[in-house]
Amino acid sequence: MLDNIIQLFPGISSFFLEEPAVAIARIVLICLGFLLAYLGFKRVLEPLIMIPMGIGMIAINAGVLFLAPGKLGTIFLDPLVSQPDALMNIMQVNWLQPIYNFTFSNGLIACLVFMGIGAMSEIGFILARPWASVVVALFAELGTFITLILGVKWGLLPNEAASVAVIGGADGPMVLFTSLVLAKDLFVPIAIISYLYLSLTYAGYPYLIKLLVPKKYRGLDVEVPVPDVSKKAKFVFTVVVCGLLCLLLPVAAPLVVSFFLGVAIKEAEVIKFQEFLEGPLTYAATLFLGFILGALCEAQTIMNPKVGILVVLGIIALAISGFGGLLGGWIVYWFSKKNYNPVIGIAGVSCLPTTAKIAQKVASEENPFAVIMPLAMGAGVSGVIVSAIAAGVYISTIHLLN
Repeated sequence: MLDNIIQLFPGISSFFLEEPAVAIARIVLICLGFLLAYLGFKRVLEPLIMIPMGIGMIAINAGVLFLAPGKLGTIFLDPLVSQPDALMNIMQVNWLQPIYNFTFSNGLIACLVFMGIGAMSEIGFILARPWASVVVALFAELGTFITLILGVKWGLLPNEAASVAVIGGADGPMVLFTSLVLAKDLFVPIAIISYLYLSLTYAGYPYLIKLLVPKKYRGLDVEVPVPDVSKKAKFVFTVVVCGLLCLLLPVAAPLVVSFFLGVAIKEAEVIKFQEFLEGPLTYAATLFLGFILGALCEAQTIMNPKVGILVVLGIIALAISGFGGLLGGWIVYWFSKKNYNPVIGIAGVSCLPTTAKIAQKVASEENPFAVIMPLAMGAGVSGVIVSAIAAGVYISTIHLLN
């Protein structure tokens, strides 16, 4: 009778045939997956990421079966397979394995998302207040650098600490790319933690703004200068900056060129390419990004003893970066003779365009006529560029600390 039940319902019987801790972790992750998907449905969290991630998390922890006598597993994917023969065999069984190996393990998925971000970015926003945007973006990297120091102090290897520290830049594709290069063994938990936390910024950052920016300053309306810059000048600027950053940080060149290719296509008004990057490419990449991250979240993943440290460091990185961005906003406010809304500082944390929307929303709550979105977008685009530079510096130099 028991054998019949095992054969008919291997997913259920697997809970009783593995270690209790793993079985409990699977149940917790199934419930967490449902919660994430539901919160995405309710728009509390970002639905583009959370719905596919939540469903993937449910499926990978529920769909366990017997692959061989005494061996449990799934037919989704195995991120640890690297031997060519074994990889070719498993790609004929695991249905997500080809997508993972051809788009995730080499960082391609992050680059595809960055192309879409570039195509939706406006370089002109930076040129409206260039120095203000750069200053805010630099301060918003504070969490990235402090978390690196904390991670090493708390026992992580420098490459592992750098990978989780990049969460402070609040740029999911950047975290994905950096962790794949620097700490492939911790790529899965770091990527999952980063995207969970990035979705929470929309809920948490408004409270941080209200804590650090008094009510009378939050609704400050500022003049938004309209730069007299031609399409030609913006295109040349884009191409030159792309070439310069690739020259200085070749290890980060895939991300850099992906972002600036999107910007260049937008500025050159290659409409067909722009529509493709902004629409089908970005949404397809985001769908598979969320779904595969969820499918990577097996019970064994969260049982790594380093995951607890990563969870704490991730939230510290984002909190300190938010503080740093607002500090940068205050500095610009004082040096610009009070012609700057310090709330804009939160947009330097480059979760584009989420943090820019947060800045505008908080300002509008105090003053419906305050329009700070263009300056916030300028700070956000600067944040993307500065985050790419920080990630490139880490990847290029972290081996010196090992």
